[in-house]
Amino acid sequence: MKRLFYATNNLDDAESISDEVHKLGIDDHHFYVLSRDDSGIKSHHLHGSSNIDKTDIIAAKKRAKIMSFGISAIIVAIIALSTNTLNSQLLWAIFAAICAYVVINFILLITGGSFDGYFKSVINERLDSGEVIIIIDVEKAQSKKVEQQLDAHAQAQFLADSSNLASPIPD
Repeated sequence: MKRLFYATNNLDDAESISDEVHKLGIDDHHFYVLSRDDSGIKSHHLHGSSNIDKTDIIAAKKRAKIMSFGISAIIVAIIALSTNTLNSQLLWAIFAAICAYVVINFILLITGGSFDGYFKSVINERLDSGEVIIIIDVEKAQSKKVEQQLDAHAQAQFLADSSNLASPIPD
């Protein structure tokens, strides 16, 4: 799935955008609003929160852990399949794969954490200025249709897109 981030001026615009994307087949569990106005979110019948730090919807760190584990598992599998017997070479290879996991995980966590921090600061800055952030999870096949709909919406400003792997929209 693909995650789309948009900004708009107020909750009325967010509600209008919500209605538009719902007509395209996006349900409430794939549409999320961030606004400092908790009562406004409820009165507009939107699924959302006032604080991005409570949502964990930006999860570059989690994706980094998954990727580093996957890369290390591939290294171990390749070494195990190329070695006939359990001997000291295999044990050293497994040790090397574990070390690779630690190094890859460290590098990816630093870069992922940097992205998380930067993007959260951008979102918080916009929220503090009174804007509303809209987060939409779409299937790849739906993404072009939703993006075209929102590009045509005068009040929707595209911010970014990413994967939603390891960071589901909160219930």
